[in-house]
Amino acid sequence: MSTFFSDFRAAHSKSLAFAAVLPVVAAIPLVAEFFQHVVEMNIGMYAGPDAAEAAAENTDRLNAGFLKTLALSLPAYFFIRWLNSGGDKAEASRLDGKAVRLFTLVLALQALLTWLSLYVWTEGAMAIGFFVFSLIFMPLVARFVVAAPLGMLVSPLQSIRAMLPHALYAIIFPLVTVLPLMALHYALGIGAIFVPGEGLKWTMMVVDSFVTAWLALVMIAAQYTIALRPGPIAQSTEQRQPA
Repeated sequence: MSTFFSDFRAAHSKSLAFAAVLPVVAAIPLVAEFFQHVVEMNIGMYAGPDAAEAAAENTDRLNAGFLKTLALSLPAYFFIRWLNSGGDKAEASRLDGKAVRLFTLVLALQALLTWLSLYVWTEGAMAIGFFVFSLIFMPLVARFVVAAPLGMLVSPLQSIRAMLPHALYAIIFPLVTVLPLMALHYALGIGAIFVPGEGLKWTMMVVDSFVTAWLALVMIAAQYTIALRPGPIAQSTEQRQPA
């Protein structure tokens, strides 16, 4: 079984390799992140600390953030197929009807969780509890998420049963793997509030958009890694469902 550090390196290196093979797909999160930054700049979010605090709950910003979160997940269809096929570009790009339908279910689940976190449970104990729930729930349903672009149905319950013995690794590995890029992402966002001049702020927003695009791919690679921790999905006890 691979080690934590080899998995960590692979998540970053394979995400860059995928971006080189399918740059248009890899750029989807970049465009979405930059669009959110355009909205944030237009509402004056980066004018200073007070402006940033005032704009935090701005409706336009929240809506752009919701769309961005969905965009971060879109490359997963292609990236997971690319990883599973050993780097086959044609297989990664192929739109399989069943796989697309199953992947749509995954997107719907992620959209629901994002909507609840942005618009419903936004403060207090409920917000904290929902954050903790999502932190645990998503790693446990990783096999459901990863199987979908491969045209296989692994129910969330089947995924949870398979992932439970590996729960600690499944929860910690994605957090640690995204930490360097996540820290840079937040540093750029916070830094843009304090630096002088719009030119420098826009430069930092462009850099952050590239960082976010890479971060999105690393998150997908980390999810793929933990999903296969119990064993290859295609050779597991989860069975292919009829189309």
